[in-house]
Amino acid sequence: MYQALYRKYRPKTFDDVVGQKVIIQTLTNSILNNKINHAYLFAGPRGTGKTSIAKILAKIVNCESLDYVTPCNKCVSCTQTNNKQNTDIIEIDAASNNGVDEIRELRDKVSLVPSFGKYKIYIIDEVHMLTTAAFNALLKTLEEPPKHIIFILATTEPHKIPATILSRCQRFDFKKISINDIKQRLKYICKEEKINIETDAIELIAKLSDGGMRDSVSLLDQLTAYTLDKITKNDVHAVYGTVTNSEIYQFLKKIFENKLSEVFDLIKEYDENGKNLTKIIELMVEFLKNTLIYFNSSDYFEIKEEKEMYEDICNIANEDNIYNSIEVLLDTIKSTKNTNNIRLLLELSVIKILELKKEKVIVSEIEKEIPILEEKKKITLESKIVKKEVSDDVKHEIENLKKLRVNNTLSKFDKKELVSFKTDLDRIKEFLMDPDYSSVVSLILDGELKAKGDKNLIFVYKIKNLEECFNLSLIEIEKVLNKAFNIEYKPIAVNIEEWDPIKLEFNKNIKSKNNVYEYKEETKTLKEIYDIKKDNEIKEDKNEIEDIFEDMIVYN
Repeated sequence: MYQALYRKYRPKTFDDVVGQKVIIQTLTNSILNNKINHAYLFAGPRGTGKTSIAKILAKIVNCESLDYVTPCNKCVSCTQTNNKQNTDIIEIDAASNNGVDEIRELRDKVSLVPSFGKYKIYIIDEVHMLTTAAFNALLKTLEEPPKHIIFILATTEPHKIPATILSRCQRFDFKKISINDIKQRLKYICKEEKINIETDAIELIAKLSDGGMRDSVSLLDQLTAYTLDKITKNDVHAVYGTVTNSEIYQFLKKIFENKLSEVFDLIKEYDENGKNLTKIIELMVEFLKNTLIYFNSSDYFEIKEEKEMYEDICNIANEDNIYNSIEVLLDTIKSTKNTNNIRLLLELSVIKILELKKEKVIVSEIEKEIPILEEKKKITLESKIVKKEVSDDVKHEIENLKKLRVNNTLSKFDKKELVSFKTDLDRIKEFLMDPDYSSVVSLILDGELKAKGDKNLIFVYKIKNLEECFNLSLIEIEKVLNKAFNIEYKPIAVNIEEWDPIKLEFNKNIKSKNNVYEYKEETKTLKEIYDIKKDNEIKEDKNEIEDIFEDMIVYN
C-alpha cells in the first residue's frame, strides 16, 4: 500500500527534525544531564514538528542502548515503538477524547508501571480541546505524577489552556519553519523519490506552505499525482489554486485604474476555475506590502521584473491608497473564516478600495486649495492689522494677561501633550471654509504652537503684528478652539524675540530643578479687558460735556 510522503519522511531522530534547533538543543541537554521533566507543553503552528518530536522524545527516554541521543532501534522498547506496539507510549487525541470521563480513566491508569521501558509517556495532541472539567481532572495528576510518568501536551492554541496547567509544564514554542529549511528538505525528498521538479516550483511550494513542513510535503505528494512529467511552477499554481505574481500585479493594476468591470470578470474567472480566492487575497496583501517597501527602499529588490511591477503600482496609487487597501483586504481575510461565499467578499472589498481611493482624491484636492486660501486670508489679515489701534490701557492689560498665561502654561508644561495636540490642531482647518471663522483660523495656523500646559497654550509668531492681532482676537480664537475641541482653552501669543529668552529661562529652571512657575487664576475676563477702551471713551465724552454745560447736565 502506498504511504503518503509526509508519513514516510516523518523525522525519526532529532537529527531529522528541520527548523527547531533551539528546542532540539534544549531537549538534548536535558536528556544528557538526566534532567527530564515530568510534563512538557509543545505549542506552535500546525506541521512544525510538535507530535514528531514528542514521539522521538518518548522513544529516546525508553531506549536501553542510547547512542548520544539517537535510539538504537534494536532494544525491545525501540522495536516495539517502530512496530507501533509499544504500550508504554500512549497517544491520545484530545479532539475526540475531551471529556472528563476519559481523563479520569487516564488518571486511574497512571499508577501502572511501564511494561518495558523506564517511563510511561502520555502524548495528548490538541490538548486545548479538553473541557474545563477534563482539565480540572488532569490538574492534580499533572502536578504530582508518579516518577515513571511523562506527559507531553501538544497544541496549536496555547492561549486556550488554563494557566494552572501551563504553569506545571515546561513550555516549548515551535516557530514556523523558514522557506530555506523547507526547500532543503523538499530537495532531499525529491532526490530520494526521484521526483523531477523545477527549482522555482520547490521555492513556490515552500512559500505557499506558510512555515508548515507537513503542508509542503503533502502539496509535493499531490503534485506527483497531478503530473507525470516535470513539475513546474504553473503546476503548483494549478493544484494549489493560486496565480502568479505577474497576474496579481495585473489584477491590482486594474483595481487602482478603476477598471471595475474587468476586475469583476477576473474574479469570476478565478472562481469558475477553482482558484483559492482566500490565498489570492493573501497574495494581494503580500504584493502591496512589497510595494510599500519599494516606496521607501527600491534597492531592497534585485529582480528587475519585480521592481518594474512595484514601480508601476507606485505610479498609479499613493501610499495612503496602498495602506487602506491592505487594511480592507486583511479584514476580508478575517471574514472568509465565517462564510462560504468568498467571491462576494472579494468583490465587496474591491468596491470598498475604490471608494476609499475616491475619498482620498477629494480630500487631496481640498488640501491643495487650503494653502492658497490661507495665503489670501493672511494677506487680508495683515492689511487689517496695520490699521488696528488700541488704547494704552488695553495694551497694558493684554501684556499682563500674556505674562500670566505664559507662566500658567509653563507651570503645567507637558511635552507629550504638546506633541499630541500639535497633530490634533489640524482639526481647525475644517473651519477655513466658514466665513465666520476663516480669518481667525488662518491667524492661528500662521503661528507655531510651542508649549501646552493643561488648557493653556503658547503660540509663537515671527511677525510682531500677527502676534498683536492674535492677542486682540482672543475671544474669537477661544470660540474656534472650543468649537473644534469642546474644551475652553486659554491661548496666548508671543513673538519670536520674546520666546527665545522665555525658553532659555524655562530650560535653565528645569535643569536646576527650580519650580519658579506657580499657577495663578485669571482675575479679569477677556470682555473686561477689551471693554477698557470703551469705558475710557465714555468717561472722556462725559468730561467734555461737563466742561461745556457744567452743572446743567443731570445723569440718570
